[in-house]
Amino acid sequence: MSYNRKMNSPFILENETEYKKWRKAKLSLYPETKENLFVRFNNKNLNDDSVGSLKKIINKYNFAMYEFNTKLTDSNLQEFCSKLQLTDSISNPLADENDISNITDQSKIKIKKAGIEYIPYTNKQLNWHTDGYYYPIKDSVKSFLLHCENPAENGGQNKLLDHEIIYIYLRDHNPDFINILMQNNIMGIPKNNNIPGSSSMVGPVFYVDKENFLNMRFTSRQQNIIWQKSDMIKKIKDYIFSFIAEDNKYVINILLKENQGYIANNILHKREKYIDGESKRLLKRLRFSRRVG
Repeated sequence: MSYNRKMNSPFILENETEYKKWRKAKLSLYPETKENLFVRFNNKNLNDDSVGSLKKIINKYNFAMYEFNTKLTDSNLQEFCSKLQLTDSISNPLADENDISNITDQSKIKIKKAGIEYIPYTNKQLNWHTDGYYYPIKDSVKSFLLHCENPAENGGQNKLLDHEIIYIYLRDHNPDFINILMQNNIMGIPKNNNIPGSSSMVGPVFYVDKENFLNMRFTSRQQNIIWQKSDMIKKIKDYIFSFIAEDNKYVINILLKENQGYIANNILHKREKYIDGESKRLLKRLRFSRRVG
């Protein structure tokens, strides 16, 4: 990022005037209803008006929800994403040749790596996190799509929280929190011995990218996460965990139905545990190295 663009960023502590202006506009968006965050598409018709409405919502809240009135194929999902200029998908060891991950309970057939269970591929609760927090910044996940092909019989609710909101509350509570969370040695991930070529990685929680957008790397999991040790870090973690534990007006709760989904600029999100019926819960996920907007 150029020096001049950093100087204008509301996410740099020295830029208090820019921050206050941005903060006022951001907080004025809430509270908001789920209905106003939904865009509905008819018969796979990706017209410019509907796609434009989706983009406008994402530009405000960093996510938007959608619903189609017909089933989408994997090709349809890719076409949908391309309308949002999301074409640079990111693969992972459990994705298919199109970089699509089938998020379903595979614990009974033991989709594991050397005995390591991957929680997204079970019916267990998935705690608050941003996607790809274990990747280095240069390979970071900037956005993702989560599309429901088949819901669970019971449970599986998603909770969504715009990472810019928690940035505001941390900064207002103590600006030093932000200064610390933007340092490059705050949260580390050890080497994954089950993935060839894996290496340990350490980085910031918040960072501003070259397009001047705020990004967040975070997980509330406790295992295999290495936080810098200090009294201040403990205070910061306690504040974050307390904030995301509240069912406040900024948290959007959604139980995705068939043919519904959401697209997000890698916001904080979690999933409640669920119980399958005769047909298993199946969500399709695509991740991208650029954001919407």
